[in-house]
Amino acid sequence: MKKLKYIRKGACIGAAVLMLGACGQKENADAVSTQASAETTLESSEQETETSAEKEDKEKEEETTKETSVEETAEEEGSSKESQEEAEESTKEEASLESSKEETSKEETSKAEETSAAAEETPAAAQGSAKNVQDIYTEISQAVSLNSPMLVPDDFIMNYYGIDVSTLDEYVFSMSEAAISAETVVILKAKDAGSTGALSASLQTVIDQKRSEMENYLPDQFQIVDKSSVQVKGNYVYLVISEQADAINQIIQADLP
Repeated sequence: MKKLKYIRKGACIGAAVLMLGACGQKENADAVSTQASAETTLESSEQETETSAEKEDKEKEEETTKETSVEETAEEEGSSKESQEEAEESTKEEASLESSKEETSKEETSKAEETSAAAEETPAAAQGSAKNVQDIYTEISQAVSLNSPMLVPDDFIMNYYGIDVSTLDEYVFSMSEAAISAETVVILKAKDAGSTGALSASLQTVIDQKRSEMENYLPDQFQIVDKSSVQVKGNYVYLVISEQADAINQIIQADLP
């Protein structure tokens, strides 16, 4: 009986030990589970933290990229604007230079035209300053006492000396009415300088005729005629047969251009 009592007591103790062991295992399992759950939560938290950090980093990176892109765009726009301004400035300078060249060219052309016009006007001015043929003859008449002067009509000039007055701009053809005087004053202005040769030949005919008339009858007048000669100056052809030929010729030469 005593032995059986010990056996039961030992069985109770063993059962108690088993129960305690089972409880310990459950507590351990619960602890392990709790630890695992904590670790999972921690890992999840860490992952979330990492994910959040990565997101922030990504956002920062995107913002940085945007800022960099904006800055680059601004720089490019600034550079483009500067290039455009430089191009515009260069264009303005070129336009200004071209305008300056055009103005210089215009000034040079204007000066050349003025010079040319002045050169063209010089003969005209010189000619304009000369007296016309009728005024020269009037001056001669006032300065010198002519012997019974008479203006020869156009048909006489044409018929006797072959001078076509239509080829003349102006003219004076004066002869003495006195039969004993060979005095003659002729001033012709040709329209064309090329006709001065023919006019000279016609006036030489006047000299030859007067010489023939005076040679045998009036030797003193013949000598006056013999000393005379036809003169040409520009478009002008003139002849003076007179005792005062020197004074008359001086007036004509001074008044002609």
